[in-house]
Amino acid sequence: MAVDDLIFRKPPLDGPPNVLVFGEPEEPSSGAAYAFGRIPLPGFFVSGGVTATMPPLATATGRIPLPVFMVGGLAKYASAARRPLMGKVASGWQVARQIEGGAVAKHQSAQRARVGRVSVWQTAAPASSSTATAWQDASRARAAAAARYQAALQLEAGAGIRHQEAVRARTAAAARWQEAQRLAPAPVSVRYQQAERLRRAVRARWQEARRMQAHHADRFGPALQLDVGSVSRWQAAMYPLPGRSVIVPPTESPCYEPSTTLVFRERQQHATTLIFVCERHRPPPGTGETVVVPILEVYTVQNSISLVRLDGGEALEALAFSMSLDASSWTWRWSATLPAAAWPVIRRGIHAAPVDILATVNGVPYRLAATDCSRDRRFADGKVSVQGKGRAAALDAPYAPILNHTAADTRSAAQLLDLALTLNGVNIGWGIDFRLTDWAVPGGTWAFKGSHIGAVLDIASAAGAIVQPHATDATLRVLPRYPAAPWYWSTLGPDFVLPAAAVEVEGIQPLTKPDYNRVFVAGTTKDGVMGQATRSGTAGDSVADMVTHPLITHSDAVMQRGLSILSDTGAQANVSLSLQVRPETGVIHPGSLVQYEEGAETFLGLVRSVAVNWQRPVLRQSITLETHMQA
Repeated sequence: MAVDDLIFRKPPLDGPPNVLVFGEPEEPSSGAAYAFGRIPLPGFFVSGGVTATMPPLATATGRIPLPVFMVGGLAKYASAARRPLMGKVASGWQVARQIEGGAVAKHQSAQRARVGRVSVWQTAAPASSSTATAWQDASRARAAAAARYQAALQLEAGAGIRHQEAVRARTAAAARWQEAQRLAPAPVSVRYQQAERLRRAVRARWQEARRMQAHHADRFGPALQLDVGSVSRWQAAMYPLPGRSVIVPPTESPCYEPSTTLVFRERQQHATTLIFVCERHRPPPGTGETVVVPILEVYTVQNSISLVRLDGGEALEALAFSMSLDASSWTWRWSATLPAAAWPVIRRGIHAAPVDILATVNGVPYRLAATDCSRDRRFADGKVSVQGKGRAAALDAPYAPILNHTAADTRSAAQLLDLALTLNGVNIGWGIDFRLTDWAVPGGTWAFKGSHIGAVLDIASAAGAIVQPHATDATLRVLPRYPAAPWYWSTLGPDFVLPAAAVEVEGIQPLTKPDYNRVFVAGTTKDGVMGQATRSGTAGDSVADMVTHPLITHSDAVMQRGLSILSDTGAQANVSLSLQVRPETGVIHPGSLVQYEEGAETFLGLVRSVAVNWQRPVLRQSITLETHMQA
């Protein structure tokens, strides 16, 4: 007869009769296991083969001619998961009868524990941590019987992992085992059944991140376009005229060379009177040095007005031009009449932002901003009207934002002015020319809501000062409204001396104001001070209304504010003068001290307003002087 050998990894556990033990492998095996052997049985033989793979997939074939005999054996089943041995059953071989009832398992499902400990025999509780348990609850066995060997059904489950979390997986976990189907043809009783498929996914340590929304504040705002106009030091070259020239330059810079040789660049047009002026050393207006306009028979000035749009460099011909500034204004106001051909040039982008214009008045440049324009079109004639302000218009609404200006730390008044020209702590490109007596302001005293120029004016008003723009630079000049009391003007040197020959009087308007000689000035915060200013040499019996301001925190602020109030009192006269825009004077700005001489009468006063008017070819400036009778 044919003999098939069965080869086992372990010897029999209990000796004869030969018991087949399918147990846990000694070491993990990732491949298939094959067993071949021989069992001599009395009166019959067993032949066949068994193949087992991982995951469990068993196939058994063979034939067993059985007489009436008893066979005892031991079977073990490994499910790739650690489970305790449930029992050991020895059964004789006989024709089994079908069992209708269910088998009673020795162990039942334990009650679910609510604590975090691990029990040997219970349904594992879902764990929130990443700890993996080695055991899980086995399902109740449905029957206890000895199974015949027959062709096993192929399992349709895929391979899984050997160890998994103790929590029930519901989604992603793939179970190695599935519940076996009951064999209908033959009576079979299985002690062990396949574990139920785990339906809960393994708990991950990480969860889906939430989008964090953080607010980012940028201390830098939109940049302002800087249009810088360049002024050339040199004029158009010309061929040298006949005459002599000095070849060796002088070692120093005198007003003129002491020589009797006169070399003229142009022909004499009017009188033969020679006026020698040190133009090289002539002080600019407003420097504290006196500019004297000489008395001449004829005053001749070659007037010129030019307008240039800075962003494109287009030149604009001016048919008429005017600009004005007074002591209460912080920027120029101007208007111009242009030919119709300038319409497409001037209107480009003017309603979105101010258009930067460089106006040159008799060689002196001024930075202006065009804010509006209109066109008047007629038959065979057309004109364009342009209006605007100085470049400081960018500091006020609607071109500047409304901000809350505060100072938490102690600062001086000059530092507060610099703070008012910042946005989120960054300077906006403007500077301050501070010409007052500075004083300290404690932190938390100043608070103002408004534009940049509004904050500057609020600080300047504490000392009764005025704010004026620089002609070309992005600078604001903070000046005292009265550099000295009117009764001391005679001791000061005037900025300009104008003779009657060079000036045309437009009008004299007397004005009488209350003759105050005492005023009280007080701060309105806890750090404020209160003081009084009294005109020296008086009894102080005529008291003006008390003036208050949050920034009155020092006696210097009290004195400067009191001086501006007591100076604007008594009998006054506003004198209006009209004169040329001469090279030595230029445009006379408000705040300048001017001495006007008309015969035996002399007027000494401060310029309060100036207006420049150009009607080709005539150019005039009209200034208004504030004079005091007792001065």
